[in-house]
Amino acid sequence: MTNRDLEKTEYASREEYISTQVERSRNKFGNCKVSFQDVYRYKQLLLDDQAKLGTRRTPESILCLGVRSGAEVDIFRSVFFGLPFSYSFLRNRFFKKDSSKLASKKLELAKYGKLGAGSMADGRVQGVEINPDIVRPDVHVASFDDLPLEWSGKFDVIFSNSFDHSIDPTQTLHEWKRVASSGAYLVIAFPRGNKPTRTDPLGGLTIDRMRELVSEELVYASETLNLAGYHEVCFRL
Repeated sequence: MTNRDLEKTEYASREEYISTQVERSRNKFGNCKVSFQDVYRYKQLLLDDQAKLGTRRTPESILCLGVRSGAEVDIFRSVFFGLPFSYSFLRNRFFKKDSSKLASKKLELAKYGKLGAGSMADGRVQGVEINPDIVRPDVHVASFDDLPLEWSGKFDVIFSNSFDHSIDPTQTLHEWKRVASSGAYLVIAFPRGNKPTRTDPLGGLTIDRMRELVSEELVYASETLNLAGYHEVCFRL
């Protein structure tokens, strides 16, 4: 499948696209659709796949793309590295309390989930956000299709629920694969079949289309399990 086969919004320039995405982020800055329960499910999925391959290790570096306030960075840090998520009764308490899509609520809940997870600047969980208003040591300000050269081969898990914001899905996926370590997992959650808009320029996404865009092995796909109502795919790179 080529870019021409996908439904896309066209922009007059790269600058117009960037300014549109910054405005979109500012308007949605207080929202976060990533849930602790979904991220815990991703962790178990990846560990189970590793076990099938004859190894079972927790990923050491995670990249989240399009993170707005950074709440999902804290969620991934809590779930993958926080001590409370080692205990089922504490995990279940987090799942029950995580009923809001407000980023502030998730950030507050993550304060407790991050116990034992290390510092924001330790590099284990990194975010990328196009909006320059965010100031966090673990969030790099950039477009997610133009990542630092020094990140090549760095991350064991790459996650985004913002792929529909891509202006060029081929270039975006090329960048995401470039910063992935050998055998890394790429997890993408996306709204199914939406028409492209000025702020969400990539439309018509389905699991079948994602499989055509990403040639690597599909580990997992779901139309129903994501708590935000997104479809999900996970590839081993």
